[in-house]
Amino acid sequence: MCASYEARFSVTQLVEAFDSHGAPLVFPRGLPNIEPVDEVRPTDLAQAVRATADAAELVPMRFGFRGPARPGGGKPPPVINFRSEGRAFGNGETSGRALVPASGFYEFTGDKYPKTRWRLRGADGGFLALAALWRAGRDGEPDAFALLTAGPGPDVAPYHTRGVLPLAPDLWADWLFDRRPAEDLLAPPPAGTLVAEAAPRG
Repeated sequence: MCASYEARFSVTQLVEAFDSHGAPLVFPRGLPNIEPVDEVRPTDLAQAVRATADAAELVPMRFGFRGPARPGGGKPPPVINFRSEGRAFGNGETSGRALVPASGFYEFTGDKYPKTRWRLRGADGGFLALAALWRAGRDGEPDAFALLTAGPGPDVAPYHTRGVLPLAPDLWADWLFDRRPAEDLLAPPPAGTLVAEAAPRG
């Protein structure tokens, strides 16, 4: 499953893409200056898109929900991936559907350290919109998102037993605005959607 991803895109790319696919973006905190990021890791702040009454808003959120309390105390790890199968997802005031823009995401293979790191990106060269859930922050924490996962599609299967869910652009508005059931939308992409390339750490 995806524990980190790449976020290299401009706000212009996001505005044009979401506008042309029925989910025009608004910016409640003003137009952001988006810096390219080679690797977004758990607990990092990153851009996410969620629905408003009549538009979609781009807001920074933390990557990972607050984890469940551990027996005996101790800080729990964040929940960064969320299983999609057999669940219904809707929108509310404090939680709902989201999309996370990514120019690629990372998976690892191998049994020994260091494992081989792979970057999977869109075959068309554009950014991906990963299906996600968001939740309102508690106790002063920022709002957060977790990436939805399912069994791997053919492009991900060589690298992991589960995968995140890049949605096709014509599904973005249906997902964000809760127009169709999750089970109709959350499926691994067909073969050839993603391209994998070795991405060793510098």
